[in-house]
Amino acid sequence: MQETKNKPPCAVCRLVRIYLLVAVPIILIMWIRPEVSRLKGYALTDMFATLIGVMLVCTILWKAYQEFWKPKLDAARKNKN
Repeated sequence: MQETKNKPPCAVCRLVRIYLLVAVPIILIMWIRPEVSRLKGYALTDMFATLIGVMLVCTILWKAYQEFWKPKLDAARKNKN
């Protein structure tokens, strides 16, 4: 018997898999249009926009911490030792 080498899948194969795992269920949900009574009365667009804004602010704060505060803290700790 020949041993099969475990090669990583090609980029096109990964793209097709991602499409099948993400896009197809979204398309099915849009086509079926299920009625979700729990979400009636909520402005989903406003909630999503708020979520995106909060995520943007968190990302900016995280990057500022990594770029500015963390190197200073690490340098201060290094100088103490």
